[in-house]
Amino acid sequence: MKIRLFNRCPHNPIISSLDLPFPAAAVLNPGVTEQGDDVVMLLRVEDHTGHSSIHVARSKNGVSDWKIESEPILRYGEARWRYEQWGCEDPRVTYLPEEKCWYITYTAYSPTGAAVALARTEDLVHAERIALLFSPNNKDAVLFPKKFNGQWAVLHRPDAGGIEHIWSAYSPDLVHWGEPHCVLPELGGAAWDGVKVGAGPPPILTELGWLLIYHGVKAYGGQLVYRAGVALLDKERPHKAITRASNWVFQAEAPYEQSGLTPNVVFPTGLLVRGDELWMYYGAADSCICLATAKLDEVLAMLIN
Repeated sequence: MKIRLFNRCPHNPIISSLDLPFPAAAVLNPGVTEQGDDVVMLLRVEDHTGHSSIHVARSKNGVSDWKIESEPILRYGEARWRYEQWGCEDPRVTYLPEEKCWYITYTAYSPTGAAVALARTEDLVHAERIALLFSPNNKDAVLFPKKFNGQWAVLHRPDAGGIEHIWSAYSPDLVHWGEPHCVLPELGGAAWDGVKVGAGPPPILTELGWLLIYHGVKAYGGQLVYRAGVALLDKERPHKAITRASNWVFQAEAPYEQSGLTPNVVFPTGLLVRGDELWMYYGAADSCICLATAKLDEVLAMLIN
């Protein structure tokens, strides 16, 4: 019998392009955090020219009544940032207590390819760009919220000639990165995550290790299908995978996930722990933003078993 871990919010999609205070083609793949009593999302918004910027949205309950900023916190195409000529995409956001601010990892897209970029913000209103962390082609970077032996850690997904595994790297200063390790490989063959894998939201620390939600891709008749899976990483050596569920835990089933700009895509990029629940925010069909929830202990139990 199939066990359903994640349950869709009955208000899905919680944000679509029609909810924005300005015209847009799509809104998708949000980074999520909390600030005081607010749930804050960093939205990737694609305009009618096809380019993406990142906008801030706030809600008291994390589900409805979103207050969406008209001006982006990170705008594509600014003169000083030529590697963002085509877009600022797919933000993830991590609060670093030691730095007392949030760091945003996102995809800087330009004629040179897709690269990982980093920005910081103290108020989730204004952001300061820091640097490109990895050269093209590279995506899906997420920061851990603490240091390991004095080093910051990140997961990222370089494209090695069509081979797309999840890798880790370490840094003393959040700018210069090294000590690469392959953390989760694509599994190849007929596996649901056989074509490529990439980190979803920033990992969260549990009693058993770092819980990572990731996306995996399989090709069906030339069409790519994106699903979500889960893995556990070692508490002190996050480049070491402890266990990885063999089955996917979430796939496109609802109409707003199966039909859109890119059909059959669920792309988780935001995660909150609220009480005993995981709140997973994701892009659906590259067109809108949705929410699904699961019991944390049930997800961990599935990984153990």
